[in-house]
Amino acid sequence: MRFVVAFSSPKRSARTVEAAARHAKALAAEVILVRVIPDPEKVGVIAQLISSDRPADKAKSQIDEVVGKLTEQGLKASGEVRIGEVAVGIVKAAVDLKADLLFVGTTDVNVQPFPLLKKDPIVHYLVNNSPISLFLVRHDPAEAESEYESDTPDTE
Repeated sequence: MRFVVAFSSPKRSARTVEAAARHAKALAAEVILVRVIPDPEKVGVIAQLISSDRPADKAKSQIDEVVGKLTEQGLKASGEVRIGEVAVGIVKAAVDLKADLLFVGTTDVNVQPFPLLKKDPIVHYLVNNSPISLFLVRHDPAEAESEYESDTPDTE
């Protein structure tokens, strides 16, 4: 069995990774962390002009750190960083990797998002479009917001 985890950062994805690890241990499954970074070419001119390899490098080091912890627990684990449209990229990665289950963290799946202020557009996309079964891991919205603030990249 193969589990793919939609990964954003060690803190924001901690509960999702823990859930995947618990189930992987019970079912002797492999865990693959996938982080999709938006393509600066597709985001806009400003993003394209200021783009660097730093986000991909940081994402890779974060994935390597978490994979190391999973491996220490005796799990078969790996990870990868992809560039592209996030929601579509997660689905594509899960299909490419032949995932049996896609683990995704979410703060809110009940409320239909307001068109200009979507709370969890990636999860809504995955629920509507993923051919792979989803395992949604709920996070407390307040906790996720405070974790986001402490996870924002430092500017050097």
